[in-house]
Amino acid sequence: MSGESQDIFRDERGRYKPGFNTRMTKRMRVASRLEELRHEYFPAGGESVMDANRLKLAAQHYFTAETSQDAIVAQRATRCAEYLLSKLKPPAAPRPAQVSLETARELLDRLTEGDPPVVR
Repeated sequence: MSGESQDIFRDERGRYKPGFNTRMTKRMRVASRLEELRHEYFPAGGESVMDANRLKLAAQHYFTAETSQDAIVAQRATRCAEYLLSKLKPPAAPRPAQVSLETARELLDRLTEGDPPVVR
């Protein structure tokens, strides 16, 4: 949303329309950045509460970096956001299906049928 025009929130004189203000637009821009980060880091979902909070805080830092007039503040905010994103843990891989005892017996029977293998 940072690249979109702000015309939908302003009238012809450039003033904010009723119901919209700078805090509302900031929250909307942070929310859109949060969704981008969430889709990038957790495309299938599965983030923990801690990961969700880190993503939200990183989105706020990225907003600060984008809107800051001071280069040092922007750099610090970007580094802080990158640090928070480096702490994210990917969702655990699904466990492989458990082989039942009957399936294991069937596999063992198939292996032992016929001639036994020659060990050299």
